[in-house]
Order: sequence, then C-alpha cells, then structure tokens
Amino acid sequence: MVKVDLITGFLGAGKTTFMQHYLKYLEWIGQKKVHIIENEFGAVDVDRRLLDADLEDISSLAGKCMCCTGLDSFKRFLIESAQNGYDRILVEPSGIYDVDEFFTVMNNPGVARNCEIGNIIMITDAVWDRDLGDKTRYLMCTQLLASGVVLLSKSQFHTEADMDEVEAGLRKLVKDVRAEDTHMPPIIRKNWEDFTEEDFEGILHAGYRHVDHIRMFMNHSDVYSSAMLGGKCEDLPDLIKRVDRLFAEDIFGEVLRVKGFIQDLDKNWYVVNCTRQDRQIGPAAEDIKRGLLVVIGQDLKEDALEQVLLPRKQTAR
Repeated sequence: MVKVDLITGFLGAGKTTFMQHYLKYLEWIGQKKVHIIENEFGAVDVDRRLLDADLEDISSLAGKCMCCTGLDSFKRFLIESAQNGYDRILVEPSGIYDVDEFFTVMNNPGVARNCEIGNIIMITDAVWDRDLGDKTRYLMCTQLLASGVVLLSKSQFHTEADMDEVEAGLRKLVKDVRAEDTHMPPIIRKNWEDFTEEDFEGILHAGYRHVDHIRMFMNHSDVYSSAMLGGKCEDLPDLIKRVDRLFAEDIFGEVLRVKGFIQDLDKNWYVVNCTRQDRQIGPAAEDIKRGLLVVIGQDLKEDALEQVLLPRKQTAR
C-alpha cells in the first residue's frame, strides 16, 4: 500500500513552498520516487512550474476540480501512481478543496486496494484575514478538522501576537461547526528554513483525523470563479502596481489570488504568486512561452479585469 499525503490550505497559503522542503526531506530519507498530484483552480500550471521535481512525476488537474469535474482523473492518478511503484504520493489540491471529499475518494474500492492515507497537513498564513466569507471559513474548517498538524507559513515575518490571533481564529472555526476544541491539531509556528530532522520526522508521522461536524454542501463554481488575463507590463514596478490594483479596487470584484507568468516590453519574464496578505512577484527562472495571469475570487468583473494589462501587441521600448 502506498501512503498518500494531502497538503492542504486555502488559496496562496504556501502549499507549494512547503512541498519543496518536504520533497527534499523525503529524498534524504530514501523516498526518492515520489509522485505529485496537483490541482490548480485555473488553467495555468504555476505551481507545477515552481515545484522542484521532474515533470514526469507530476500529474496535473489544472482547470478541473478534484471534488467534481476532475474526480475520476484524480482516482485514476492515485491508482496508476501506486501501481507504478512510487514510494509516496503527495496531493496538493486547490485552495478551495473540501477535504471531506478526500475521505470519500480514499474509500473508493479501487483506490483503497492500492493506497492509504498517510498524513493530512494543513498550511495557513501566519496572519489572519478578518474578511473571509462564511463559505471560505467553512472550507478552511474542513481542512483543519482533518489535519494531523498545522504549519504556519511565513512565520518569520510576523509577531507572536499575529500568530496568537491566527490560533484564536482557527479555534473559532472549530467552534462554529460545533466540534470540540480538543479536536485542534498541533500547530507549528517555526520558520520552515529552520526545520530540523526531528521536525520533519514529526510531520511525516502526523497522521490525520476525521472529525464529525456540520456539513455545508456547495458547488465551488457557484462560489468562486477564475479569469485569465493575457497581456504585458512595462517593467517590474509597473507589474507590481497593476497587481496591487486588483486587490485594492472593488471594480474587479473580490480578488483572492493572482498567479501566473507575464512578460514586460523588454521581453523579461516575471512570475506572480499573490494573495491579499502576501505579494510574491519577481523574475521567472526560465523563458516562459505563454504569459497569462489567473485571477481567482468571488463576483469577478471580467470586463474590468481585461483592462488591467497592456495589450500583447504592445511593442518593445
């Protein structure tokens, strides 16, 4: 039986960054053949490009949802990965994944003959977003109540008071669905760059839980939407200003995440991976053949979004 680890967390929490660290640890302990199944909400495989792994070891469900339109593909990927002799399977779902659906998949007879759950690891920002809607809070709660451990991302940039507030917010999520406070998993606040062998060993054996709670059923496509933006920017400072506008101005709708690859007028490529709390924009490590930004959010206004970037036909300076 091949163990399957689910690395979960809301949009932009830092799942891909953690997986880069985790993959190095797994290789160090001898689990060198690891298959990754990743599901992006949007049609651009930003996370796939960022992962430090051979492309042949990654199966992508970009533009589909593991809960519904990509469900059969997800099951097939799990079974095929197990039968191909992988040491471990890592699953990185989209940030709007309902983790209760993961248990349904893992109990499927075909999957259960080949795979078993190893760990469910939740990643969350070390700052608390006070403006999350009810449905978003619910999805985070399904992730929390299933996890064997919670890792705070980017903790090195925040105060103990910030992280205390996050823990308080997580406990309220549990209370809101009438689960017991004792169902809270352990929370690790440590900078991931400082993780020791002992830290990773604990994460490797964190396990998972399946706590009963009040269920909320939703069609994700009715709650969240994505839009693809083609175009260019003038340069890096100009790109930063354009992305900041997306989060700051209501005319675009409620933007939760922006990610993708964009070229400037001098043909330099940039990678964009941003949330409302965190901006990661910088030079891309490779020459990207197709530049697009994916915007994920609620009530997105596509007419306004189409005006954010410069037209592709804009000539170099």
